[in-house]
Amino acid sequence: MTDTWQTIARLAGRLEDHSTLPREQRILLQLLKIQEEAGEVAEAVIGAMGQNPRKGCARDTNRAPYPSCAS
Repeated sequence: MTDTWQTIARLAGRLEDHSTLPREQRILLQLLKIQEEAGEVAEAVIGAMGQNPRKGCARDTNRAPYPSCAS
């Protein structure tokens, strides 16, 4: 596990070193990106559980990741 965190720290450092944005703006954008990804995971889980009737049929873990469904 230590190797994983060392790799993450190294990659984060490289991104930090090459960014031209102010620190506050970088942090804000990083947090927004994490939130965006979490929202996509939530959408996938909700769809796989069939809890979004507005979108018609839901994808499940056994289907190809395409929005169309054959009935």
